[in-house]
Amino acid sequence: MTELLITIISTGFFATVIRTTTPLLLATLGGLIADLSGALNVALEGMMLIGCLTAVIVSVYAPWYVAVLSGVGAGALLGLLMAFFAYRLKADIILVGFAINILAAGGTVFALALATGGDKGTSINLQSQAIPPVDLTFLSGIPIIGPTLSAMLTGQSVVTWIAAFLVFAIWYFLYRTPWGLWLRGVGEYPAAPEAAGIPVTKVRTWSLVVSGALAGLGGAQLAMFNYVGFTRDMTGGRGFIALGAVLLGARHPVGATIAALLFGAFDAFAIVLPGLYNWMPSELIRMIPFIVTIVALISFSVRAQRALALRGVQ
Repeated sequence: MTELLITIISTGFFATVIRTTTPLLLATLGGLIADLSGALNVALEGMMLIGCLTAVIVSVYAPWYVAVLSGVGAGALLGLLMAFFAYRLKADIILVGFAINILAAGGTVFALALATGGDKGTSINLQSQAIPPVDLTFLSGIPIIGPTLSAMLTGQSVVTWIAAFLVFAIWYFLYRTPWGLWLRGVGEYPAAPEAAGIPVTKVRTWSLVVSGALAGLGGAQLAMFNYVGFTRDMTGGRGFIALGAVLLGARHPVGATIAALLFGAFDAFAIVLPGLYNWMPSELIRMIPFIVTIVALISFSVRAQRALALRGVQ
């Protein structure tokens, strides 16, 4: 027990939590944008997975930042495709999301086999690049807290810092700009903004594009920093966990960030605990985020039913 406590409070563990949280946080922010507009994006998993593979393959032939942008672009295109089927062809958006997830699961394996000459499991035969870490060793010069900050933050990806900035940027956009008010209004009661001349379908389409772009960025981080290379189904349900983080965070950027950090900590536990306790399978720890996600969905459903009941009474 003492070893576990020492491990949890160590700077190395906090650095691991930041590392594991980053792709999940980006997908969570994407899910939040889509959800607040009334366009539930259940395709985050597939968008992340395709973002992973796209970034890895492009990194073989182009600089790392071009590969990251290609992952972002792949996710954005999937968001646009989702909006096209949902709003132009009037398909059910949930079914469209599941279709994209199924397409990603099988399509990435097929594309990987073409890119590697037959390997359907990993991209080990591809000389892919990694996102370079950010050197912040100069922070160690700060009195008292400097060495701790330097140990936690040095070596993190530049995408981690982009994700941290996006939390503030999205909060500001949602609650300090008229466009954020439009988006939230479209999600809460679309008839009112539509009567005011706000294009509801256009707002939801752009929210899905941004949602896909953020999920694709999370996939690029996962495949080019957390792990260097692509592995079949490497997202491991992070897209679905992100949906749970949105609800667990009360559909607010700060709350969603805290929920993503919580899930990232569980992921870090799955990495650390098997080394401390050989008898404890990592799969047991990896079950925890999914259990919490189910609890969050049930809690959200109960709160929604209570809110509807109160409105009926009023």
